[in-house]
Amino acid sequence: MANYNKSLVPATLLLKMGAWRAPIFMVDRIVDFSPGEKGSITVIKHVTFNDSFIPGHFPDNPVMPGVMIAEIFGQSSEYLSLLNDFCRLHEHETQQPLKKFDEVSRALQTPEGTARVIAERARIFGVLASQDVKYKSMVVPGDTVEVNSRLAFSDINGFHHYEVEARVGRTLVCAGRIVNFRTERS
Repeated sequence: MANYNKSLVPATLLLKMGAWRAPIFMVDRIVDFSPGEKGSITVIKHVTFNDSFIPGHFPDNPVMPGVMIAEIFGQSSEYLSLLNDFCRLHEHETQQPLKKFDEVSRALQTPEGTARVIAERARIFGVLASQDVKYKSMVVPGDTVEVNSRLAFSDINGFHHYEVEARVGRTLVCAGRIVNFRTERS
């Protein structure tokens, strides 16, 4: 279980880095990140009665829609790829590799690091292309969803394949594989 009090990225930078806004901004916090070809990321989403999708799904028995869990998978996986890009750029520009959670966090929070990751976000466009996930349990308001995404491989066509899982506590609520397409903006 991740330490929910520790965050890789301040919330203001998380918003600048991400391509998402309310009501579908689904990552509250990045709590772990390992860079590299087989890198991984762990994020959390606190599900509340105030989330825009809860009142209509379902009024008498509120449940987080499965498509919103899939959206967390897509967002966390894109953050993983973006942070991997950031680590490569940082090493290329400074000749200093970033290998640990805290090193990446410190580098992101410098003016140069913030500018670097925002420029990379502006350069790259990513969308959830497909998914193959299995839902095992419901998520309800009051739950904290912990999502782990691990880059399985990237192909030559710009598709990044991730192994993903979502847990509430020790309970597996959803798992599978998603595919994000990433390309340079034209």
